Parts: sequence; C-alpha cells; structure tokens
Amino acid sequence: MGSKEHYAYGSRFLRAEVMAGKTATVVIESVEDVEFDGQGLKPVLHFRNKKRGLVVNNSNFDVLAADLGSRTEDWPGATINLRGIKVPFKGKPTDSITVEVLQKPAKQEEQLPSNDDPDI
Repeated sequence: MGSKEHYAYGSRFLRAEVMAGKTATVVIESVEDVEFDGQGLKPVLHFRNKKRGLVVNNSNFDVLAADLGSRTEDWPGATINLRGIKVPFKGKPTDSITVEVLQKPAKQEEQLPSNDDPDI
C-alpha cells in the first residue's frame, strides 16, 4: 500500500454502525495519516490486537489532544474507550463513535534509569 493510496471508509476501518450500543477498551498501537478522497489527510488510530483502525474525526481529535497532546506521534501506548452512541446530525440521530482517554502512555523518562545510577 503506497502512502498516496486513497481509501474509502471500508472494512479497514471501524464503522459507527458496528459499535452501536457497545463500548471497547483498546490500546493505541500507532497513528497513521491516511488520504481520503475529497477530505484530505485524517489520522487513523490502530489498536493493539485489533484488525480495524478508527478514523479520527474533529471532535475525537479534540478529546484526544486535550489529554494526550496535539502531536499524534505521542499517542501510541494510551488506553482509550471507544463508545458507540447516537448523535444528532442534520436533525437525525446518527451512529457515531466517541473516545475517552483512560490512561496516558508511559513517559519515555519513566523507562530510563534514574540519575543516581552509578554507571551513568
């Protein structure tokens, strides 16, 4: 798959109808920028041990950025909840997926030896 390949919302991505009324707790494994016809680049979350990614809409980006920062490369390792809900869209209830950050990724510094290590 080339980086300039175009995708439609399909089996590669989690669809809101599939998540209707469900909640899933997942760990972000990676974030990929994907080009969508007529919509430009959008971040797609890929999850540990899951086949489908989640295309991040503006509302979900704002929620994730508020807790994890706006740099998507900092998001892997975070544990989030995905919840299938109905939201009003053009006056009709429409299936949607919302995100909630449960746990931030472990910071790089926490994994390094402490400064009082005599070998440093």
